[in-house]
This record gives sequence, C-alpha cells and structure tokens, in this order.
Amino acid sequence: MHETPVEDLRAALAAHAIPATTPIHHRQDSVVPSAGGGVPVRIYRPSDAPGLPVVQWMHSGGFAVGNLDQNEEYLRKLSIASQAVIVSVDYRLAPEHPCPAALDDCRAVWEWITSAPDELRSVDATRAVIAGESAGGALTFALAQQLREAGLPLPLAQISLYGTAVMEVTNPEHATALLSPEDCYWFWGMYVPDPADRTSPQASPGLAPDLGGLPPALVVTAEVDPTRDGTEEYARRLQETGVPVDLRRYEGMMHGFATMTTVLPAAKELFGQIVDYLAEVFTQQR
Repeated sequence: MHETPVEDLRAALAAHAIPATTPIHHRQDSVVPSAGGGVPVRIYRPSDAPGLPVVQWMHSGGFAVGNLDQNEEYLRKLSIASQAVIVSVDYRLAPEHPCPAALDDCRAVWEWITSAPDELRSVDATRAVIAGESAGGALTFALAQQLREAGLPLPLAQISLYGTAVMEVTNPEHATALLSPEDCYWFWGMYVPDPADRTSPQASPGLAPDLGGLPPALVVTAEVDPTRDGTEEYARRLQETGVPVDLRRYEGMMHGFATMTTVLPAAKELFGQIVDYLAEVFTQQR
C-alpha cells in the first residue's frame, strides 16, 4: 500500500465496498456539530423500541482512508444482532488532517451521543460502548483515555479489533500484502508527521503512564500482524492496573480479518463473540 497514492487507495476501497443487502429498520445520515466543521455520521437503528443501547463505531484505514460506506453491511448486521443503535463515525483523514483531528472528531461524536440529541431520541445513552477496527481500534483506546482525563462520561466498555496501541512495529516477521511494516510507517507518517510526536498517548495510547479508571475492554488481536505484541502488551498493562480485559488472539488470522464474515469462519466466530460481549455489558447496566 505504501507505494500507492493515498487518493488511489481511497478510490479502490470505495470501489470494492461490500454492497449492503441486509434490511435495516432505519438508517440515517447526519452531521454532528464540531470545532472542525462538523462530523458526518451514519446511524443504524434495529427497531423503534425505546431504551436501546448505543455503539459508536470507528472504521479502519490507517487514519488515511475509509468512509461511511466501508462497513455498511457489517454494521447493519451488528445493529440487528446486538439490538443496539450504531453510530458510525466519518472522522477526518490524514494527511489533509493530521493527529489529533480524527480523535477530536470521535470525541465530538461521543459528547453528542451522551447529550441525547434528537437523532438519538429514546435511546439509552447511559448504555453506550465505543468500538473500532485497526485505526478505529487505536482511536478507541485513545478516546477512552481522553474522556477519562477530561472527566467526561465514560463508555461502559471499549472494543478494539487489532487497534494499534503503540506506533511501533513489534512483529516485522508478520508482514502481509494487507499490512507490511513499510505500510505501517507510511500511514503513521501521514497521521503523525513528526516521529517525536508518536510517543504521545494521543497517537500511542499504549504509552500512557496511567491506565487506572479506564473502561473494561475487549481487545482482539490477529496472529499475523506487524503490530500485535505492542497491542497485547497494552492489554496486559490494563489488566495489571485492574481494568477488566478480555484479550483474544486469533491464530492464523491477519490484520484486517474481522469484517470478512462472509469468507472467513474466524471472522464469523468473532462477530458472534462481539455480540455476546455487548449483550453482557448492556445487561449488566440495566
């Protein structure tokens, strides 16, 4: 990927988005007010039942590619299976908008969700979870920390699907066509141009000195991932601090597998485990 212009990667992703075929009760696009000029979101509602819980979803794409269409089919299915309202975030992308623009957008959406806006009428914003894949998983880690630091309402839990906790290649032996060490540094260079800034918790939440008081976490890693060990070390540090962590490594799977539910049995298995985890979290809060 690092040898392809980012504009071409964005076009290729858009062209190969999985078509949505699962009917959803209601889908709505909206724009969340923000200091950055507004954050587009897509809201999936499985029914009109009152008191539904909420999942804020952040997509993958190395902080530089991705959009609201990327996980359309996956999020429809997740909304229905979990009986949760899903708010998918179209955060600003690098290199046009480097760090912390994406994180700022995700925080703006979280504050909007917890403010009980008209678009989320009748939902139970006290039962809300943040979740993301890859770059979105890294944003999930960073957002949880930022909300704690700011004294804002915390999510009931955080779900990170191979989100990179530190901007460091810890497993160069696991390069694939989907993600190589060169790709990692290329993406990080767009999101955080100055390497010295990559040790900031905004960019590398796994380097934050204090992990106390963070929400429970489901941390999923893939065996074949150049950044795997750095993320698993963060999960262990969370556990040592007393944060409840469910750490699951998928052997034989590569970075990027989670949303490939139609072709990978492991992805389908993980989907069911995410639904079960959400059910447990939401039930405990009733």
